[in-house]
Amino acid sequence: MSIHAFPPQVHVLLPPTALFVVNLFRRFDRFRHGYDQAHLDAADASVRERLGERSADGVMSDALMVDNELRLRTSGAFSFNPDGSPQATPDELSLLSMIAAMQTGHYRVAAECAVELDIIQSRTMLMLAHRLGSRLAAAGLRLDTGVLQPSWTADRETPPPPRASSNEPHLHLV
Repeated sequence: MSIHAFPPQVHVLLPPTALFVVNLFRRFDRFRHGYDQAHLDAADASVRERLGERSADGVMSDALMVDNELRLRTSGAFSFNPDGSPQATPDELSLLSMIAAMQTGHYRVAAECAVELDIIQSRTMLMLAHRLGSRLAAAGLRLDTGVLQPSWTADRETPPPPRASSNEPHLHLV
């Protein structure tokens, strides 16, 4: 059973770094649906453009290993949005949160994300997510662990104060 902080009609838009990472996995998914090499080439080109030639092979290799483990452990039930979509599925958010948690050393949070994906034996997945997160960080790409937070977390340390004159809930989602 999964408990989500937002009702299903609320859409969370991804920050650019998270969108970059999730688009890699979306392209791998498109590749697997027709084995069109153009999807892998597009993923590789985006990594080379964003992170540089020196990081590209390692990031692609680690991302493909995470993708393979994801397919193995989730029985192919992982859901993706179309490539380039600024919104993420709950599965995509859990994957991004897992990689972000491994980048920052929050291993318990990463393990909880694996449970959200129904990955029971998660040791290999967590190790691979750590390798990918470390490789991305070394290339200068840090994921925000607050992917599910309202938009104000990207701009300020604290949320804006609630409006005193209204009894309406004070949510700012993009």
